[in-house]
Amino acid sequence: MQTDSLFTGMAGLQSITQRMQAVASNLANTQTPGYAAVQAMTQADFYEGSNAPAGADATALNAGPDLTQGAPNRTGDPMDVALSGDAWLQVQTADGNALTRNGSLAISSAGILTDAAGNPVISTSGQPISLPPLTKLEIGSDGTVSGVAAANPSGPSQQYGQIALVATPSGTLTALSGTLYAPPSGAALTPATGGALHQGFLNDSNVDPTQSMVEMIDDSRSYQLQTDMMKTQGTSSQDLNTLVAQG
Repeated sequence: MQTDSLFTGMAGLQSITQRMQAVASNLANTQTPGYAAVQAMTQADFYEGSNAPAGADATALNAGPDLTQGAPNRTGDPMDVALSGDAWLQVQTADGNALTRNGSLAISSAGILTDAAGNPVISTSGQPISLPPLTKLEIGSDGTVSGVAAANPSGPSQQYGQIALVATPSGTLTALSGTLYAPPSGAALTPATGGALHQGFLNDSNVDPTQSMVEMIDDSRSYQLQTDMMKTQGTSSQDLNTLVAQG
């Protein structure tokens, strides 16, 4: 009986630890543009087998990130874009294409439009956008990238491509690194309906720091209560064994 209780307590600690790790990650990224809060979920899997204890283990579930769009924050930097509507940027990584809402863009030494990590941003044609040296860069709400070439500063503005805006695919997104997310395997990526870009803005993290702090305090208290309970159970078990041995 005591062993069963200890197994249940260990499962509870595992679940609480997973929640604390998720909240810690969220708190660390409250200032990260385009960050999507981690959601921690666990599932009770009952122990099986002829000698299995009563109770269940806590199994972590991949709930995916919180898909709520972070609020736009004005930066005034023409290389920054915020997204509105159900829309994501698509970037090309070494492990395949990924989705992000971190619109802090850059231009590589090779003249390729990239995200802050150097991953090429994908255009509506499915290819990276190549840019010559520019004296002015404009990104329209529909993702159209245009500018005045530095080689002809008095010349007209020219279009160089259109940033693809992708709708959230069905299924669960998998967090990669930073603010990058992998779409579900085999999921079709479709253009975002009603999505738009806003130059000179960035999406804030969608983490609510106050709520996250409350969750961290609650989880810390739950962890302490759970460990205290397991210590009490362990002491009771030792006392019972002592009585049995003396009998």
